[in-house]
Amino acid sequence: MTDTIRDFAGDFPAQTAASWRVLAEKALRGADFETAVDRHTVDGLKRGPVFFDRPDGTGAVDTAPRDGHLPWGMRQSITEACPAEANAVALDDLMGGVSELDLRLDSTGRFGLKANEIELLDAALTGVDLSLAPVHLDSLDGQGHHAHLLLTLFARRRLDGEHLHGGLGLSPVERAARQGIALDDQCFPKARGLAELAQAAFPQIRIFRADAALAFEAGGSEVQELAVLAASSATYIRVMLEAGLSADEAAQAVEARLAADTDIHLTIAKLRAARRIFARIAQGFGASEAAQRLSLQVTTSGRMMSAKDPWTNMIRTACAGFAAAAGGADTITIRPFTDAIGRPTGLGRRVARNLHILLAEESHIGKVTDPAAGSYLHETLSDELAQSAWSLFQKIERRGGLVGAFADGWLQSEIAAVREKRLQRLADGKDVILGVTQHPDPHPKPVETNGSWPEPDAPEGALTAIRLATPFEGASS
Repeated sequence: MTDTIRDFAGDFPAQTAASWRVLAEKALRGADFETAVDRHTVDGLKRGPVFFDRPDGTGAVDTAPRDGHLPWGMRQSITEACPAEANAVALDDLMGGVSELDLRLDSTGRFGLKANEIELLDAALTGVDLSLAPVHLDSLDGQGHHAHLLLTLFARRRLDGEHLHGGLGLSPVERAARQGIALDDQCFPKARGLAELAQAAFPQIRIFRADAALAFEAGGSEVQELAVLAASSATYIRVMLEAGLSADEAAQAVEARLAADTDIHLTIAKLRAARRIFARIAQGFGASEAAQRLSLQVTTSGRMMSAKDPWTNMIRTACAGFAAAAGGADTITIRPFTDAIGRPTGLGRRVARNLHILLAEESHIGKVTDPAAGSYLHETLSDELAQSAWSLFQKIERRGGLVGAFADGWLQSEIAAVREKRLQRLADGKDVILGVTQHPDPHPKPVETNGSWPEPDAPEGALTAIRLATPFEGASS
């Protein structure tokens, strides 16, 4: 072929924001431009209608090349109270394509697995090859007891510590905020002891979880979530440095958890911003460039889910899962579509894990590293989120870090203000929840669960997770 390859844009003059606005205002026929076209996030960051450039110094985010067969860790949460039932579910998930397990542990068994002794934890993981399927803990008690049990189980099974992966999920500051309690004076000494033990025997294990999704699920903004990520990471890196770990070891022992929701573009930008923020913090502590890369775990958000019409949650989790994958998450947890009403059945779990497979093997999201690179929208939003979150992080540090900001209630009140703003926008019709505040199904089909969740304890001052649909689901019938 001798045809010349032509640049499609070559014959068109370059457009500017000013020239585009003239055409846009003509199309609006007298309507106010800012009211009709401008869009902002709840943090007040401009997100449209269009961008013609990107901030200096932005570009592709430093993400590791993805495995062609397993582009991200497909992590499933185990919530069954009985160890035998939890074991059956875990084995079924692993056989169905899940690659990692997240054990939600609750000493009472009300909200998760009751495994307060080594034998019970061992029973829940019978037949699970822990060297192939990493196990991560999500202990609702947060005192380190379950983390110690898991380390003991690793040792009992004589696993190769140099190559064993998984996570202890320690997040004492966030747990205290969620439960509305003051931190125990012995909290950080215990955590330092566990960090020393884990690093010595199992150096690849993630010790702390910077659980920033806590702020998001309580109704907070993307900037607040990222600021909590920054403050939490800084807190736990300091704890590990005090335990004798090097800066590289401390940075690599942190896993961050963020939430993904149906706002695909904002979620992608948030995840990209998280990597920039963590890299800067790790660098500040003296970590090498390789250790500055964040281990990012993303869970589809619980606050976006509907309890009245759970079937619509399949669409929500698909959008959030896509955003998490496109945003570069290292591991993703897809909530079962019945998560808002109770423990999932086999159907709920199968739909959740099949969504991973659909995204990875049919949509091929993992074939591209940082697909948002080059997008003026995503790079601008990433930069603005990172800058705003860093400013809020500095305010948190001036108040004594995350411990101090939560202890005096300041951060909870800031998150509550954003939550009320979100709910008011929904009440006013400025924002909508499809299937709830707009186009609800008058006769939603029932769905089975393995038992409803008990009413959570919500002491005054606790940073409690919410569902945005709750105030409107009764009115939509």
